[in-house]
Amino acid sequence: MKGKQIIMPAKRTATLENFELDETLAPNQILLKTHYSLISPGTEGAGYTGLESGTRFPHGSGYTAIGEVLKVGEHVTKCAVGDYAFCYSSHASIVKTASVMLSFKPPLEMDAKLIPFVRMATVAMTSLRVSSVEFGDTAVIIGLGLVGNSASQLFNLAGMKVISVERVPERIEIARKCGIQHLINPDEEDVLERVKSLTDGHKAEITVEAIGNPRLVELAYQLTRTKGEVILLGSPRGEYITNATAILNYSHLIGLGAITLKSAHEWVYPTMHSGESKHSLERNSQIVYSLIKEGKFKIEELLTHVINPEDAQSAYDGLTNQKDKYLGVIMDWTQV
Repeated sequence: MKGKQIIMPAKRTATLENFELDETLAPNQILLKTHYSLISPGTEGAGYTGLESGTRFPHGSGYTAIGEVLKVGEHVTKCAVGDYAFCYSSHASIVKTASVMLSFKPPLEMDAKLIPFVRMATVAMTSLRVSSVEFGDTAVIIGLGLVGNSASQLFNLAGMKVISVERVPERIEIARKCGIQHLINPDEEDVLERVKSLTDGHKAEITVEAIGNPRLVELAYQLTRTKGEVILLGSPRGEYITNATAILNYSHLIGLGAITLKSAHEWVYPTMHSGESKHSLERNSQIVYSLIKEGKFKIEELLTHVINPEDAQSAYDGLTNQKDKYLGVIMDWTQV
């Protein structure tokens, strides 16, 4: 079967190319005709700019998509031909995948273009899952990209006082529309002093670094109270030269807080739910979808662009260089 896919042949280059797909399926796979896929600004942006360590060109790209099921493997029971499936899959008009997170009988209950955003929320959910915070605690989220905004919303829904930090005014305004009350622009005020003022001087029980900028880890420690937690949600990328001892002492020395440093990499949980683990990416997806349906988790506010895949280059450039305009970018494969 002939299809089209996004390829990054070189640094800061994205093209739409033809390819041939063998339709033969493994027993647990489906054949999906993609309708919409979502660009992950962090992971895909790092691959686009070469920031990701070990990036080799050319390579494909893609993170999550929804489309129509054309064919199913012999062991697939979750969906049938003609259903819609939300999957972890690449930017391509046609894909084979075993990572079906959600399936739907037509007609859909919401705009299909919004469903791929579920993936960003499940990425963010890991920071809440691995934390030990409780109802009424304060959580500081550094960064209001798709993952940071999603984390802010989830901690808010879990009953935390959420304080979000972001330099881009437009992203601050989007977060406000998503129900985040306490917002700090570090270009306009001192972040530490504002956090102290909002916590009666105690600082936050938890601080989440949601960008993946290692230079912000020390700030995260500084915003966190004694015996609190700093959680790395964004994958650290790029070279950062500093005094590692000074950073590590925030975790080791009680005088600097004895703060616990935790990972929130989404893959700490199994992909599919088997009952052996309470949490899974599949279960997280089901929970997020329910929150969206109930109007509790805001998605429409995150969608800034719907593009033809032929315009992928401009989309990746926009996400890299125009963060005041680009946030959530959906590729519309129904136009290809």
